[in-house]
Amino acid sequence: MKTDNEKKKNFWGSLALVIFSILFLVFSFQIKNVTTAQWYDSPRLFPLVIGSCLLIFCLIYMLQNREGWKISADDIAGIREYLKSSTFLKLMISIILLALYVFVFLGFRIGTFKLPYEVATFLYMFLTMIYFRPKGFAIWKIILVSAVLSFAVGYGFSHFAKIPLP
Repeated sequence: MKTDNEKKKNFWGSLALVIFSILFLVFSFQIKNVTTAQWYDSPRLFPLVIGSCLLIFCLIYMLQNREGWKISADDIAGIREYLKSSTFLKLMISIILLALYVFVFLGFRIGTFKLPYEVATFLYMFLTMIYFRPKGFAIWKIILVSAVLSFAVGYGFSHFAKIPLP
């Protein structure tokens, strides 16, 4: 038997995923369809299937936990306390670093120069590991791990898997 607290978390989490899946479907419909593609060969088919399944499953889960929609004053106080916590700050910084990587580092261009994927990935990994490193952890180890992993992944995808990188 689920407790009231579990029902609240499940309801509000599924509601957030319903909103996400609706946005996912909206953006999936905006994918350009190749003029020669049939409905079963369209690049938007897989995102539409995934978005539709996610929406259906989240709606079912939300209905199963519909008693959890009520929020008490204690819940609001707990949310405010969480928004002031260091855990929430770390989450926000992680999201900002990921957005920086996707929208700035991977899209960085000056004239004809484009920042290579491996360098952008190295910068992201380095900044993230610097932020989350434990006290006393050597920076040279972070540089080494970031360099080896970013260049190994870049080399592996481009040479072994033959997948073009952004």
